[in-house]
Amino acid sequence: MSEGLPELVRQWVSVPGGSCDVRVGRDLVEGLGSVLKTVSGKPEVCAVVVPEGSDETLVERLRRQVTDAGFRAARVDVPAGAGARDVSALCALMAGLGEAGVTSDDLVLALGDADELSLAQAACSVWCGGVPLAAVALDLAGMLLVPASPRALDVDGREEVASFRLGIRYLFCDPLVMDLSLDSEATRLSLALMVATAVADSRPALEHLWDATPQIMEGDEDVLLDQAMALLKARGKLASSTAVAVRQSLFYGQDFVRALRPLVPAASEAELLGEALRFSARISAGEGKLDVDDVLVQDELLERLGVEPIECELEPGAMVEALRRERFARSNRFLLALPQAVGRVRLSSVDEGLLAEHAAAWCDAHLPEE
Repeated sequence: MSEGLPELVRQWVSVPGGSCDVRVGRDLVEGLGSVLKTVSGKPEVCAVVVPEGSDETLVERLRRQVTDAGFRAARVDVPAGAGARDVSALCALMAGLGEAGVTSDDLVLALGDADELSLAQAACSVWCGGVPLAAVALDLAGMLLVPASPRALDVDGREEVASFRLGIRYLFCDPLVMDLSLDSEATRLSLALMVATAVADSRPALEHLWDATPQIMEGDEDVLLDQAMALLKARGKLASSTAVAVRQSLFYGQDFVRALRPLVPAASEAELLGEALRFSARISAGEGKLDVDDVLVQDELLERLGVEPIECELEPGAMVEALRRERFARSNRFLLALPQAVGRVRLSSVDEGLLAEHAAAWCDAHLPEE
């Protein structure tokens, strides 16, 4: 393991309307109490939000930290994984906060992955006008996504349509409680997210990720977390931009993922995001915007990070229709987030003929080998 990551790394990440104090370090959980007691002038209630199936030993450690800080700990259970994405889970969580007596002067401590922490963030943004939230990330996706770009909630079967004001005060990332295995879906998704973020941010960010890739794939957790921290800061910068077009660069690849998920259910989210980045880059190159060399660099970086192409049988017309349906569910204009250059991803209109041509080429290239 690398010696490059200090015992504790602390980084303020810009988010719309404020900032998030992100702390990364081994055995960080044992020091939470001293941090939490500074959030409230007079500690009262701290709701500990616990996803189903959580490690009860970890939950007990968190409870002790909360009580040591002077709070009355009140456990609130929530659904795990995809079950946390629905707005019904939000209503249940807010009911739990009410039963616990949580007010705007109290605190919520949540643990979980990207879905579960996004749910907690949504609840804390609206409960009593806003409740301070401290979060313990259990995987890399939770670390990368939630502070600056938490997942929106599903409503009546419509995916990720209800977004909420951001507001995580603290994010704690302890490698000893996080799943950083390169085989885990959350880590594989995070690696694809890193590529998307680097392309949207800048060429230096892309080069740094490229240089770190060999150590990441050798299992060096310090290098992995160092890159995650750097790219989380980049995501915060993009999300906090005063320019709407820059903020929208965080959408890079997301429409494609949502559109193809029901058509290719066997594919993982990491694989779908990888395909989204490849497809979007080729569309942009076809329009004469993105340099072909940058398309190939992104391709190779995804491959080096283990985000492999998928195999599927899909009709080009169905693919285009799914993309159009996804976009028109959110906007009256058909615009896709395309990388016009490294460091410049923008929502752009796409010629129908060019889209059909690339969809046909994509479907043909991804047919299963006989």
